[in-house]
Amino acid sequence: MSENQVQIPVELTETLVFDDAFTSMKERFVAEMKRIDEAMVKFSNRFLQSQAARVDSNTSSPDPHTDFLTNSPLVEGEGENKILKLQFDVSQFNPEEVTVSMLQNKLMISAAHKESTDTSTSLREYKREFYFPQGVDPTNITSSLSKDGVLIVQAPLAITDKTAT
Repeated sequence: MSENQVQIPVELTETLVFDDAFTSMKERFVAEMKRIDEAMVKFSNRFLQSQAARVDSNTSSPDPHTDFLTNSPLVEGEGENKILKLQFDVSQFNPEEVTVSMLQNKLMISAAHKESTDTSTSLREYKREFYFPQGVDPTNITSSLSKDGVLIVQAPLAITDKTAT
């Protein structure tokens, strides 16, 4: 781990994200995780595009492309209470196999599970990276892992609300 990389502890919770009393809940969960994953990819791509546009124009002024920060389904809350909430399905891993870290503005989620027998070894890995907007303080990022394997990472956002006066 790099000296600038910040390890973010994962808090285990007793909460369930889906209730296994309903047979279709897992299917809805998978569909919801896919929707969240697509929103995270879109958010991250738009963020990286806005950063590239800012570099290309050689300016540090606010970029109009950052409206996605206020219109994303990943952002909850209003005004100064905006939180970026990310969810990752790591249900195929034990809690001790999941790590969450931050290097500069890049969140890194990884998990690895290794099983060995006398004749074979299998390794299952999960890796995700997500770029945060500038100004996200890694010490304010929280992560929790539900009993059913949903990792939730939350970070307060310093977003100026253009509609507030």
